[in-house]
Amino acid sequence: MNKDVLIDAVLASGVVLPAPGPGFLRLQAAAADENAGPRELAFAVSHDPAITGALLRVANSPVFRPRSAPRSALEAITMLGRTRTMATAASTALRSQCGGLDPAVVESLWSASARAAELTYAASRQTSFKAFADAAYLAALMQDAGLAVILKRTPEHSKVFRAQGPALEASARALDVLSGTDHAAASFLVARNWKLPADVSEAIRVHHDPRGASRLADAPRRIAMLLAAGRRLRDGMSPDWIDWAEMVEHELALDDAALNELAADFDAAR
Repeated sequence: MNKDVLIDAVLASGVVLPAPGPGFLRLQAAAADENAGPRELAFAVSHDPAITGALLRVANSPVFRPRSAPRSALEAITMLGRTRTMATAASTALRSQCGGLDPAVVESLWSASARAAELTYAASRQTSFKAFADAAYLAALMQDAGLAVILKRTPEHSKVFRAQGPALEASARALDVLSGTDHAAASFLVARNWKLPADVSEAIRVHHDPRGASRLADAPRRIAMLLAAGRRLRDGMSPDWIDWAEMVEHELALDDAALNELAADFDAAR
């Protein structure tokens, strides 16, 4: 189905797109200033304990292997950089708007998104397109934002995510069917409305549509392929991966053997 039609269907379904909170907006405004450094970004989130706490947790995660544990927002932002800082803040801001949903379902969604982001970043670093690693991390964290948006509109469907664990593709597909919407289109709308980079938003839009991805410019196409590789590392050999495998192997040089080795190395390092 045409993506514009899917976007129109999401909007017509009655979902309410979340507005970014004040902490994220302050950070976004600071990040828009090319002359702003980690100190200015840290000041922007200084009154948002949720974002500050999330930055410290992410910066201390094994995937980034800090030489010394960051102990402040400034140290965390210095280590993470601008894009990964924005990714963490956006995900935290979105999660804060999930009140009323089953807490276990919210935790399942965000755990799966965090793992996808870590694995996508790790996969990116194994390719010749390392420059896309931070953008891919942001896209991976936000690729399933539409699930939360749809569940806010139809909370009765939350049951499809209970006990899902870190893999959620089957449940995401089930939610699309039950709700008559498309979570990738909903995620794109969130990314666009929150003024995430255009390449990230476009990659999110096609993250379950390899044919659509093949028609994009180099940057969003490669980010979309990196998202697929991250989901493959998280979820294993899923129907979703079968549609992407040939494209990812051809352009990113990530075949199943390389991905299996990467997954084993990643788990051993945790």
